Amino acid sequence: MGELIMEFSWSAIQSIQSLETSRAGRFQPEWRPILLGYFGLTPGMRVLEVGCGPGTLAPYLAAGVNPGTVTAVDLDKEFIQYAEDKAHREGHTGIRYLVANAYHLPFADGLFDAAVSYTGIGILQQPRQAIREMVRVVRPGGSIAVAEAVTGQTGILFKGVDALGRQESYPGAHQYWELKDRLHHALAQKPLGLGDPDWPPEAIWGLMAEEGVINLRINAWGYVDADDDSRHPSRMARIRDNGARELELVRLVRSDPQWKNIFQVKEWDELVRLIEARQNWLVDHAAFDWEAGLSIVMAGTQGL
Repeated sequence: MGELIMEFSWSAIQSIQSLETSRAGRFQPEWRPILLGYFGLTPGMRVLEVGCGPGTLAPYLAAGVNPGTVTAVDLDKEFIQYAEDKAHREGHTGIRYLVANAYHLPFADGLFDAAVSYTGIGILQQPRQAIREMVRVVRPGGSIAVAEAVTGQTGILFKGVDALGRQESYPGAHQYWELKDRLHHALAQKPLGLGDPDWPPEAIWGLMAEEGVINLRINAWGYVDADDDSRHPSRMARIRDNGARELELVRLVRSDPQWKNIFQVKEWDELVRLIEARQNWLVDHAAFDWEAGLSIVMAGTQGL
């Protein structure tokens, strides 16, 4: 194998606040025992999180493995600085954040009881090396788990949420959903150049098996969430955040030469206008902003 390339910094294409907001609804306290069970985590474990991003999952895990510890690493220095500042501000304990390359983890063999990654492996161009490193730093018999997002139309979960959204009645609602459908269809046909095309995220379990993970099991981790201003006043800002994420995606895709011709210039401009109009309508009408997500959780035991 040739020299391993350094991956890009994710914060260069998605703001830290946007990424953290997109994950906030996925980790509710009442769901923690389920996810920890899927990951194979128990109290007292020394856990490594690979690709921790802005530090959304690490505190969630730390609360579940207390009095154990979580070491969270990411290549992106901006993410690590943000996570450390947040941990200090919010008083999180039992967590250590480090800048580190998933291809060359700076830890001794067998140091951890478990290693996990949430949507951090499937975007890598050489996921095998990252899995190999996770296996190396976990003791024999320890837990290794990878969760990856399932994209595209994945059955009733997303179809139901889309159906709710299509009942919105602001001016231009029909055109908004038409343009959004065209955009997502185009992205599904030719995804952003992330990951290894030979090992899509949902197939990472195959790499895990080849690299020494045994007793593999697969589970689904999904959520459907909605914000409104009458029941959850403190979460109203998430409606604005969701709109900001949409605008960020439009900016990213529109600036890429391979994507800019999905729409004519006036259609891009109209989509931006409609995203903003939709957010205003959701706020003014105390409407629910439905969101759904689905991940596949692949976990097993270090068998080397």
